[in-house]
Amino acid sequence: MSARATAVPIGVCLAASLALAGCSPAGSGSGSGSRASSASSSAAASEPYGDKTPEEIQDLAYSTTRAATFKKLRGTMNGGMTQTFEYSFVNADCAGVQSADPMGRTEFQATSEAVYVKRDAKAWRVALEEPVAREDAVVARAADRWVKFGAGTEDAESIAGSCGFADPAVLLQKEAARITRGASATVDGQPAFTLTYPGWKGSTVTEYIAAQGRPYLLKRTETGGSLPSEITYYDFETVNQLRPPADGEAIAFDGI
Repeated sequence: MSARATAVPIGVCLAASLALAGCSPAGSGSGSGSRASSASSSAAASEPYGDKTPEEIQDLAYSTTRAATFKKLRGTMNGGMTQTFEYSFVNADCAGVQSADPMGRTEFQATSEAVYVKRDAKAWRVALEEPVAREDAVVARAADRWVKFGAGTEDAESIAGSCGFADPAVLLQKEAARITRGASATVDGQPAFTLTYPGWKGSTVTEYIAAQGRPYLLKRTETGGSLPSEITYYDFETVNQLRPPADGEAIAFDGI
C-alpha cells in the first residue's frame, strides 16, 4: 500500500527584472550635489540597514531566519482552493497542520527517528491509492489517529516535505530578482519595512523585514498571480520543544 503526500504545494517562481531609473534635479551644481549627497547619507543612516542594497537585505533576512533555532510559520494559499497551514520548527524537528476543502486535514510531527501523521477521513482518501473497500478499512482504523512512519521511508519524507519551510529560501528560484525597498509597515505590531519584486506569472512579492532587533523575515505575500499566498514567520526563539506522540498512542503504518 502506498500513500501520496498531502504536503502544501508551493510553486513560487521569480521573474527576472525590475527596471529602476533615476533623475537629477534641475540646476544641480557642485553645491547642490554636495547637499544631495549629504542628505542621502543622512537618510541611509536613519533607516534600518540603509547602507545595504535590497538584495543584501534579503540575503541577511533569509540567513537570520534560517539560523533561528526555534520558529513558527502560518500561512494561506489559494490555487483554486484555499489551503491553510501552520508549522513549528525546533532545531531539525518540525510539526505542523494543514487543511483544505476538499482535501481534508493533516497533522504531522517529524523527528530524525520517525514521522507521525494524523489524517481525517477526507485526507486519508486523498492520500491512498487503494480500492474503495480498502480505503474504507483504513479510514475506519486510522482516521483521526496518529500513524507512525519510519524515518527515511518514501512516505515519511513526502509527509515531512513541509519542514523545508524552516529555510525561507525554499520559496525562491536560483536566479535573483531585482528587488526594490518600499515603505515601512508593521507585522503583528512589530515595526518592519518592505522589499518588493516580481513573482511567478505576473505576481508581485512583498516581504516584510523586522526593523528592530534581528532582521528576521516576518511575512511574505504574493498577489496578482495565479497562486496568491501569505506566509508569516513568528515566535522566533520561543518554541522550546516538540512532543511527538508516545508509541502507545500511534499505530504503525504497516499495521493498518
